[in-house]
Formats: sequence, C-alpha cells, structure tokens
Amino acid sequence: MEVIKMELIKADVTVVGGGIAGICAAIAAARQGLQVSLINDRPVLGGNASSEVRVHINGSAYLGNSPSYYAREGGLVEELKLKIFHYNPLYNKKLMLSLSDTVLLDMVYDEPNISLFLNTCVHETGMENGRIKWVEGLQLASERKFRFESRTYIDCSGDGIVGYQAGALFRWGREAKHEYEEELAPEVADHYTMGDTILFQARDVEYSVPYKRPGFAYDITKLAFFESIKKGLNHRAFPRKINGLGGLWWLEYGGHMDIIKNNEDIALELRKLVYGIWDYIKNSGEFDDVDNLILDYVCPIPGKRESRRFIGEHMLSQNDLTAKPHFEDAVSVGGWYMDLHANKGIYDEGPATAWNFVPGLYNIPFRSLYSRNIPNLMFAGRNISATHVAFGSTRVMATCGCMGQAVGTAASLCLKYEVDPAAIVEAHMGELQALLLRDGQTIVGLQEELDPYFADGLTIRASSQRSYDNLHPTEEISLEKGLCLALPIQTSVAESVRIKIKNRSEHSETLHVKLFGGERKENYIPTSELKDYRLVIAAGHDDWITLELSCKKPADDKIYIVLEGTAGLAVYVNEEKMTGAVSFQYKPEEPSRLKKFNKSICFKDLLPSQNMYNPENVVNGFSRPYGLPNGWISERTEGQEWLEFCFASPKNVDEIHLVFNSQLNLEHFDDPIEPLIQDYDVTLTFEDGTESEFKIRGNYLTLNKHKVDAKGVTRIRFNFCATYGSPYYEVFAVKWFAPKTLSEVR
Repeated sequence: MEVIKMELIKADVTVVGGGIAGICAAIAAARQGLQVSLINDRPVLGGNASSEVRVHINGSAYLGNSPSYYAREGGLVEELKLKIFHYNPLYNKKLMLSLSDTVLLDMVYDEPNISLFLNTCVHETGMENGRIKWVEGLQLASERKFRFESRTYIDCSGDGIVGYQAGALFRWGREAKHEYEEELAPEVADHYTMGDTILFQARDVEYSVPYKRPGFAYDITKLAFFESIKKGLNHRAFPRKINGLGGLWWLEYGGHMDIIKNNEDIALELRKLVYGIWDYIKNSGEFDDVDNLILDYVCPIPGKRESRRFIGEHMLSQNDLTAKPHFEDAVSVGGWYMDLHANKGIYDEGPATAWNFVPGLYNIPFRSLYSRNIPNLMFAGRNISATHVAFGSTRVMATCGCMGQAVGTAASLCLKYEVDPAAIVEAHMGELQALLLRDGQTIVGLQEELDPYFADGLTIRASSQRSYDNLHPTEEISLEKGLCLALPIQTSVAESVRIKIKNRSEHSETLHVKLFGGERKENYIPTSELKDYRLVIAAGHDDWITLELSCKKPADDKIYIVLEGTAGLAVYVNEEKMTGAVSFQYKPEEPSRLKKFNKSICFKDLLPSQNMYNPENVVNGFSRPYGLPNGWISERTEGQEWLEFCFASPKNVDEIHLVFNSQLNLEHFDDPIEPLIQDYDVTLTFEDGTESEFKIRGNYLTLNKHKVDAKGVTRIRFNFCATYGSPYYEVFAVKWFAPKTLSEVR
C-alpha cells in the first residue's frame, strides 16, 4: 500500500485562510518581496465573500452612511473591490459571482511570490521553544500532504485553527461589562457568540415553476417565531420584492452553542429553515409575483460570524471605537457600527441585531494583530484581539482586509530585521506605517512625508483650478425639514457666505440659521454650537442672501451651516458633487445629527476666499479628505487638463504613484465611477531635453503605480484626457519614489 509522502514547503511567511483578510495579507507580503505560502481549505478564494457564501464586502463606509463620509478603506481591499466591480458589474445583484471568484484568483496568480494551496486543510501545528515551527495540511482530492515552514505565520482562518493548535490565548463569547468598562457588554460574561447564516438566491425564469418542500425542511408556520417574522418585527422582515433576493441575514442560528464543534448541526438547522422559508414564500399566497421564481442557489456552507478571538498585546474594546484614543501603532481602520446580533438568532425573542453607533473611522493598533504568547504568530480577520462588542464592528470583511494588508506588510519587516512582530512596535513602527501609506492603506490622521529629495525646489503648476463655490442651482428644496451645508475652511476665520433662498409664501418668513463646529477631522459630525440667529426673508424673495459666519476655524476644519424654516422657505440646490463641501439632512435626533442627502446646497462668495483645490495639495501627505478636501480639482471642462511638476535639479525616479477620486463616500458602487480618471498620458522630461511618454487607457483603480526607472528627470507632466463621466479631473495625491539604493544612501 502506497503511503502519502509528506512534501516540505518552505517560505518566508505562511498565511492560513484565503478569505479577504488572507488574500490581502498574502499579496501585501508578496509585493514586499517575500515568498508566501497561502493555504485555503475551500476550492475558491474569498471566504464569506466567495460564490459559496455570498456576503457583500462591507466595511468602514457602513453602506455609505458613515459619519466620516469619505470612509471607504484604501489599499489592497480598495483595489480588490474595484477589480471585482470592473470584471463583474452585476456584483451588487449577486449575479456571476463565480466571475468575482476568478478576480480574486487572478490577483493571487498575478503574484509570482505566492504559492497557492487550495482545498488544503491545516490539521496540525508543530511547536518548538514556544514558537510555531510548522503547520501541516492535507489536500484530500489530490492525496497530498504538506508541511509548511516559515519564519512567521499569519492566521486568517476565521476560527483561528493555527493559533488554537499552537496554544495561543483566546477569548470565546461575551466579556462582562466591568472588564473593559463597556456599556454594551452584559453584566456577567457568557459563552454566547453571533450565529451562522446560510444565504440563498431567488431568480425569475419567466415561466411558472412549482416548489415542493423537502421532507427534512420545516413548515415555518408552525415555528414559534413565525408570527413575529410575518409581521416584520424585531428587524426580521421579508422584502417587498422577492425576485433577486440574496438571502435573509437574520435567518441566523447557533450563537448559543459551540459554533465550531456543532458546525454540522447548525448547518442542518439552517437548511431546514431556508427550504422552509422558501416554501412559505412560494406557496403561502402572501407574496406577489413569485410563480416564476426559483430557488436558484442555496449556499453549501454557512457564513460564520464569530468564534475564537485571540488575545494580543492590546484588546480592542468599545471605548477604543467611540473615544478613539491615539494609537502610536495604528495600522488600519474600521468604522462599521457595533452590530451585535441576537444570541439565539432566529429563535431569539429580541431584535435580530442592535446597530450601535460608531462615530466614524477609528484606528486599529498593530498590537491587536499578533499573539501575546506565541511570538511568531499574527492574525487578521474576525479572530483579532478584540472584545465581543468591538468585534461587532471589526468583523466586516473590508476591515478584515485592511488588517490583512497590515500584517502581510509587517511580515516583511520581521524578515528584514529578523525579529518577531512585537519588536516592530518597539523599533520599526514608523517604517511599517510608511510602507502601508505608500501602498494606499488608510490610517486616520497619519500624514505621508514627501521625500526631501523631491521636495527641494519643487514647483507645481496646473492647467486650471476649480473655484470654491457652487453657483448654478437647478431646483429648490423646502426648509421645513432642516438642511446642513458643511464647508471646509482653510483660513483661520470665516466671515460670510452667500446662499440662494426663495420665499414661496405671500408673507415674510423666518430663516433659522445655526452654525456648528466639529472635533475630529475625519468626521462630519457637528458637535459644538458656534452661533444661532434668525433672518427675516421678505415675501416673494428669490435671490442670494449673505449669511454672517464671523467665527474661527473649528478643530475639524469645517463649519456646519444649518438652515431651518417653514414649508414656504426653500434653498436652491443642484446635483454637483463637490469634494469636501457636502450637504446633509439635519437630524438632531440622530447620533451624528446628519443624514445623507443626494443634493448640494448652492453657495458663493465665501470670505475670506479659499484656495481649496490648489494643485500643491497633491503633495501635502494626505490621499483623501481629512478636514480639508486635500486634492487638486480642475475647472469644469469637456477637454483635457494637466498637472506639471518641475524639479530644481535632475532626479532619479524609480516609481510614480497617483491617487484619484473614486467616491470614497460609497460602500458599493456600479462600474464605472464617474470621477475616476480613465485616460491620461505621462511625460518625463530629462536633463538633456529629451522626453519619454507613456499612455494609460481604461484605468479603473484609485491608486495607480508606474515603475519608470528613470534617471535625470527634470519635469513630469500628467495630461488627463477622460473620466468616466465627471466634468472635473480630480487628483488626491502624486508621489515619487527614488531607487532604493539612493534612498538608503540618503
């Protein structure tokens, strides 16, 4: 009998788990030059985002409702999402999801430093002197066994299989309120976690198809929760439109059990529920237009929310998300609400979940991403060092992907300096953060430094610059319900601004004006009242009026102008998208006071005048709005525009990076994204007067990287030719990088 021989696989880092966190960790490490073993126990990559489980890649933008507004993550997870939408424009409708799988595979296959092992289950971890020495995996279908050896291990497996086998300290369930002083935690600790869900897909086939409930499935009309879901109580409601339904997130079960050991029992219970729910939809007569619907897909495995959470040097807690203390070792961001699901899922008598407010983007420290007691183990995803309450926010996949990029990049420094992750915090944090920022990672408040080699004598010119006003109203909106115009301010004071108001009544009306400031630059949250006054608007008035501001620039660099009136008063708006200057509905009862509003209040003559979209913004170290818009915007045009950079002395340029506007206020989007620059030319002028040019056509990414390896460059000019529909060209950042040998010499 032939015995399966063990195959030894050596790499610089081993990543276990091929979900979004694991993919980002592997790619980040590979792009830093490391040899990577990426192990996944499923036939496809993506984890809960794969075609097997079908969960959207949500994150800090909180479905476009984040009080930080420009809140979508950057870096690898941004690249990943844009590529998925580019190749599968039907992603939002949960169609062609197998095509989305291929995007993830393509990203991994495109990295020559990654060796991918699909259908490989890690079943044993070997230890030596308290460190992970190896992990072993079995690839059943091909009858192969592997032993993976590396300096560093990254556990992105969700359930934390490597850390668990290695003896890493971990938490399970809910911490008591007193332990981390968390208001949302229970009084007494318990072992409850969030449950699993099996999603399904409904599809219209345009002819009648009957459905017969399988024998094992429930008649849900006989279950205790039926009357509650029929009435749509406790956040458990059927949508009005069933065609295209991609499942019911609240169809959840297992949080009151050992969610790992009882995996198969939980999966069976969920199948009984799914097929029973579909029977009710198809055959109860309670739903319209379902005769032609089929149950096109039922996920073969449950989507798991929570199990083990490892203990790192810092346990992220509720207060870290709400008070947002400064972390010197910040490496990624989160921002999803603390979304805490009912313990018993569908069988719980209380609400399916509680969406607990998170005040915008928060930073995640590196100390929450490596083990306290296993020195060469890092982790990313839903198994990081966080309390159950904080985990309610950090668990979403885009946030997990950012953590993956952080640990994958950190692995390169572990190899470079021959140290473990804890030593990175002590001696190399600045270098790690610089690498992450270079690759597009978002870290709140962290500013990228312009290399003095390029900054010395640099001059920047542009073909034009957008003025800081919004002049052309297209409609009027009643002020019976309050509206708010948030205006970033560069100058130390703001004196006045003009808006256009109409009094539609036959008598004078009173316009109530309130001015607020905010505290945090990443947020759009008015917190402190600066001024409160009223203006009498004459009957029939239809013109611009001056609003007195007369206030100092608030801490968040923004003034919030709240307008309240009667049904007879209206303010003029349009559909212009003006980066930084955002209009909202004013909802004082909301935690953030502001709610998304898809129009823009017209304004002009802001005094003092603001040089808001200056081309020099692109080298200020911020690659997205943070207080100020931090970008160059051209004037409105149907033609071409340009940016030009001249150096006082010839420079050697290894790489050029550009960061474009991809509407970071959106969580999900349809391809294409209008402000993204699609076509542009790059011209390099050399000290001898010669030029080199290359053209980019069909760009769809936020971060564009160009390897140029050019010597003696005196000028770089970008000629922008086309967007995906916006009449403005917008650039957040332009970066140059010298050859490494030159950087090291300096």
